[in-house]
Amino acid sequence: MVLRILLLIVASAAEDDEANISCQLLQTGLHFSHARTERRKWNVSVANGVCQSFSSIEQEMHEPMVNVTERLGEDGWCIFGGLGMWARNCAIARRTRSPIHFVQTYEDAYKGFMNGPQATPFTLRFPDNRTLIIRDHTYPLDDTYCFLNGWYDFPRAARAELVSNFSYLEEVSDRYCDHLAKTFPGYWNITMADLWTESTSDEAFLHDIQKNGADIGYATPSFVDGMYLHAAAKCVMRGGHRGAVCDIANCAARACFGASPGELLYTARGECEKLTK
Repeated sequence: MVLRILLLIVASAAEDDEANISCQLLQTGLHFSHARTERRKWNVSVANGVCQSFSSIEQEMHEPMVNVTERLGEDGWCIFGGLGMWARNCAIARRTRSPIHFVQTYEDAYKGFMNGPQATPFTLRFPDNRTLIIRDHTYPLDDTYCFLNGWYDFPRAARAELVSNFSYLEEVSDRYCDHLAKTFPGYWNITMADLWTESTSDEAFLHDIQKNGADIGYATPSFVDGMYLHAAAKCVMRGGHRGAVCDIANCAARACFGASPGELLYTARGECEKLTK
């Protein structure tokens, strides 16, 4: 999922309800030109989910994504599809209205990350004293992202619906994106470069606190804020609405909670019901 954005992004370039959130959201403090250019139409291929090549999106990387989608008249997932399969496979899932297409992208990789001797439990403690016990040390950002945005909180029936019913998935995403639009400072100015920078920083932080065999780490308030920036960025990739659909579906399919507070169980370990065939 995303949140391997920055590790996948280089390789891919080479290959062609309101939620109850109590935190201080960070302010991007960025200012951009809102100059409009001629609206272009892309020859969109549903087969590969890419509207624009990696080498031609320098301007779009630093322009607010709501402006990019309006100016180019295309889904942000497809515009940025050349950055990696996290984007292009979501573009396809959105066009075909099939969440499973995206969810299946990482299923095989998850089996490797979350099984075996390397998948030891690691406890993350957040500023509000909640804890989360994770086993994915390769992309731990996925777990913190899903957890802090409430996308691991769905009951069983809703989890299944989020993976199979695109209309319901859109409704859930709409509500959360509307919430973020009201509460996240700088929401409408978020760029892909902002997401890139945030991902790099957050991945480094999580890997650093797990060094030397540590089995517990403490998340900072700024790290928590970053998880909301990730979600807000996915919302504005669609021009402000319904953008988070792929990540919400992936979170629902990826893991569920156990009986103990903070205990995270994984579908790849056979601990949660598998929602895809």
